[in-house]
Amino acid sequence: MSLDNMEVESYQNEGRTLLKIVGDKAVLDGKFKISHAIDVDCELKGKLIVDGKLTILQNGQVNADVKTTDAEIIGKYEGNMEASGYVEIKETGVVIGNLKTDSLIINQGAIFSGNVSRISEVVLTQKEKVNSVTAEEESKEAQKEVTEEFSQKYDESELNNYDNETEEDSLNL
Repeated sequence: MSLDNMEVESYQNEGRTLLKIVGDKAVLDGKFKISHAIDVDCELKGKLIVDGKLTILQNGQVNADVKTTDAEIIGKYEGNMEASGYVEIKETGVVIGNLKTDSLIINQGAIFSGNVSRISEVVLTQKEKVNSVTAEEESKEAQKEVTEEFSQKYDESELNNYDNETEEDSLNL
């Protein structure tokens, strides 16, 4: 972590500000795990896991692999991001990289260059496989029932034909 003429305040309250950096410039580099939310208004590099919301503010520049619940990009982001909730790129936001989320909002004026994939595609693919196997089993069962029903009707019609033939034969005597 690089700090230039900064004042650092640290607090112990959960759900409150845990670290506040005040100054003209800060560069943070490393692996970060955040339990609630983080607002980034400086340069951050590395890997970031946020159990809540990531907000990259106007002066924020994040170049990291990110896993988060929600993300709001007002500044600049570059990397691979997976967000289980939503990603919103605001009017001044710039995103370069790959996003994996089920909800992407790109506001007018925002810049996005990269790929987007849905998280639920993986889940749907697994469900489709299960449904496909279930449907195949149901189809085989239905086919078996139809075959048995047909066999029973075929056997009954043969008997009916045989009975009709014997009646005709006995009338002809």
